[in-house]
This record gives sequence, structure tokens and C-alpha cells, in this order.
Amino acid sequence: MKQIRKFATAALLVSLASLTWQAPSPALAAENQPNRDPREIAPIGLIGYWKADIAASTFPGTKPLSQIRSFAFTADGKVLVSFATRAADGKITFGHWAAQVDGTPALEYHSLGNSLPWNVVSWKVVGEGRLALTVSRLGRATIEATYQLSDDQQTLTYSYGETVVIYRRWNLTG
Repeated sequence: MKQIRKFATAALLVSLASLTWQAPSPALAAENQPNRDPREIAPIGLIGYWKADIAASTFPGTKPLSQIRSFAFTADGKVLVSFATRAADGKITFGHWAAQVDGTPALEYHSLGNSLPWNVVSWKVVGEGRLALTVSRLGRATIEATYQLSDDQQTLTYSYGETVVIYRRWNLTG
């Protein structure tokens, strides 16, 4: 019996010694970890405050008077996006959402919905400084948008359909 145990132990050690561990590629690792912390994969230059350059932006209708947007990390591993718009008629709408940057759906709260979720959003990194955003309402995608961060991280372009909003990094002084 003792000899059988020694043989089994030796066989197991030889089998283990013949195995080599190889780290997965970064792309495969990201694919297999859908809830990775955004601080590992979100463009770090995105974080901060942004103010729309209305004159440089394109809107299919009446241009708003102003728009702002901010991005911050949350304690539970998401990116918090807050936004506000002052329309041409002076009315202000605003909202926020916090989501992973891996395509996981999250709820958006908007002033139009009061305290109820207004939309479902999901976004993910799709390239260098580039994120794809899907906004759905009542189970139907209403916006397919792209955020593109400039190489110098001072301009953020938010585009969908005929709308192209050019945001400039904003230091809250004007």
C-alpha cells in the first residue's frame, strides 16, 4: 500500500512538472473578465469636466445654449457620467448614470423621469480613446453614439446621427 501511494505521488508530481502555465493575452483576459474595474481599461483622460463648444458642434435642430458633462470613477468600479443641457428656450435638463465600460447595461436617471430610471445605457472601450455608447428606451435602442478622446486629451467628441458635440476640457472657470 505504501509503495502504491509513493508511485501515485511520483506520477502526480511528474504530471504537474510537465505542465507549464502561460498567461493569457491581454485581449483574451479582458474578454473573459467582463466586470474589470474601469480604472484599468477606461481612457484616463476622459475623467474630469467637459464643456460643449456649441459653435464648433453640429445639431440637427436648434442648438442648445450650453452643455456640460463630467466623468468620474465610483467606489464600486464604474464610471459616473453626469450631464446638463440648457436648451435654446432656457430650460435645463440633466441626468446621470454609472456603468462599467464593458457593455454591461446600467440605468440612466434623467430630469425628465424625475426619480424613475429614464433610459438603459451601455458602453464599452472600442479603440484608443474611443467608447461606443448605446442608449435604449422602452427596450429599443434610441441612440448609438461614440465618444472619441483627442490624443492631447483636451477635446472629447460625442457623436450620433447628425449630432456632433465637441467638448473642451473645462476647469470650471468659464
